[in-house]
Amino acid sequence: MMTIFLFFLLFCIFCLIIFLCSNIFYTFLLKVPMLSTNNTAIKKILRDIDFSAANKFYDLGAGNGKLISHIAKRYPGLECVGIEYNLVAYCCARLRNVFSRKKVIYRRGNFFEIDISDANIIYTYLFPNIMNRLEIKFARELKKGTLVIVNSFPLKSREPKTIIQGKAGALDTFYVYEY
Repeated sequence: MMTIFLFFLLFCIFCLIIFLCSNIFYTFLLKVPMLSTNNTAIKKILRDIDFSAANKFYDLGAGNGKLISHIAKRYPGLECVGIEYNLVAYCCARLRNVFSRKKVIYRRGNFFEIDISDANIIYTYLFPNIMNRLEIKFARELKKGTLVIVNSFPLKSREPKTIIQGKAGALDTFYVYEY
């Protein structure tokens, strides 16, 4: 019995080490750490953004799928697509919804190479260097009326339609843009 416990413990430690090393690798590869939207911010988004008229939502850099799973649960008719390049985060997101009946599709890939023109609402929580490149993609692909929710790092060339203010110094201010 003790050897099974030790084997299990070693296996868990090994998995944790692999998880940490993979995240470090993807942080250096992508030049962006995996950031997770906190629960307070998720509540603010669900309170202040109306998803009921939308039929397709994208989370660019979906991470562990925390935000998108909350949105899918609240709006079961909404098709939710999470795009994530980091393999570890992608696997965590897929695991989050394995036993769920929520309509969430996860795609592993580079969101710069994926067509998002069918989106009604897009969410991003990405660093400014990525946001600058995304502005070009948004201008090229998004249809009129698409909402883009940006967490903490606003777009440079557009005025937000709405700003949902967070606490001073906290990374939970949302900039909502309409294309």
